[in-house]
Amino acid sequence: MNNEFTNNAIITMQHHLDAADKYLTELEKGYRSPEKQNTLLDAAMKQVELCCIDMRNLCEKIRPSIRVPHGRCYNHKEIYGTVTQLDNGWLDIRLNALLPNCRMIGGTQYIFDTVTRLLDGYRDRGGILPCYEKAYMAIAEHCPMERAGTFDNDNKGFRGVINALKGRAFRDDNQFELALGMFTVIDEDICCHIYVLPFDEAGDFHYQMSSKML
Repeated sequence: MNNEFTNNAIITMQHHLDAADKYLTELEKGYRSPEKQNTLLDAAMKQVELCCIDMRNLCEKIRPSIRVPHGRCYNHKEIYGTVTQLDNGWLDIRLNALLPNCRMIGGTQYIFDTVTRLLDGYRDRGGILPCYEKAYMAIAEHCPMERAGTFDNDNKGFRGVINALKGRAFRDDNQFELALGMFTVIDEDICCHIYVLPFDEAGDFHYQMSSKML
């Protein structure tokens, strides 16, 4: 790996972190209106997430190839989420955070990168991703009541999720091949579950959601 490339990547990441620190320092100065607080937090989060993407890419470029003995898997647990296949065959992608607002620059890119890496890791460990001719994708965000602020569904950054799954869990994201459902679950465990299943099993999914079986 070229040292100049590595140094430039590190400088870029440091710029992101310096910018995030600047926004957090502004927050630390004292009282801000809720609107100003959200603006500063979103700006700081954007810089941290862009830094995260750059760091992931740099790690992949400079990490040496390591042969892992059969049956052993290092770094199996991802800090940002997991991918599992339920007993009924449905795909369940858990993100350890809520989806960002689509207006936050970099948020969609971060979600796309995160979901793509989770799917790649699942495949590399021997998992087989289902690919449906016509799919139903349900996004269920879990958060406590005090965090469950109202929002318009079209403001949630789910586009990165769809783009990461297109061509892998379903062929295309047009209206004839993909249907989408958005849900909020009152829960102390803050996370986001993304379920992908055959379209004709959407009724079963709704029943299980309403019965708190998921």
